[in-house]
Amino acid sequence: MKIKKLIALIMGFGLLSSPALQAQTAVKSTSQKGINWYSLEHAQKLAPKNGKKVLIFAEASWCSYCRKMEQQVFSKTDIQQTMNEYFYPVRVDIESGQKLVFNGKEMTQQEFSRQMRVSGTPTFFFLDKEGAVIGAQPGFIPRDVFKPLLTYVGTDSYNDMTFQEFMNKD
Repeated sequence: MKIKKLIALIMGFGLLSSPALQAQTAVKSTSQKGINWYSLEHAQKLAPKNGKKVLIFAEASWCSYCRKMEQQVFSKTDIQQTMNEYFYPVRVDIESGQKLVFNGKEMTQQEFSRQMRVSGTPTFFFLDKEGAVIGAQPGFIPRDVFKPLLTYVGTDSYNDMTFQEFMNKD
């Protein structure tokens, strides 16, 4: 049953795809005002203690859609509030040799990206508080879709309905 929900979640995310920095190891980033970026290890330690999930933003320094996410989506106050309410956000540079710790295992950010099968940037990964992947969404996500997606995953609505149903409810 859980596998069916995960497949439905990922397929639902896939419907959202549009055309296709270094990672932060400090607890907070000074590069993105309003969003507290965490190291993956720290985010995974905090998530079970505080009932939040982990949101991974897999990016590359040359990625124009990653910069577009920063400028048009991450810069908005409502997005920042929603991200910080439900998630511990993490940045991962898919080409970086910098180390991170994922589920207790040390690896480079590039190795992590390969393990997660990142094939394009940006790619978002949603992890539950135990470190299991809930779902992934590649590509630029417009603000009017990203905020409901954050709420959909953050509130565990993916357990009860598809993303399309979530978007149509009211």
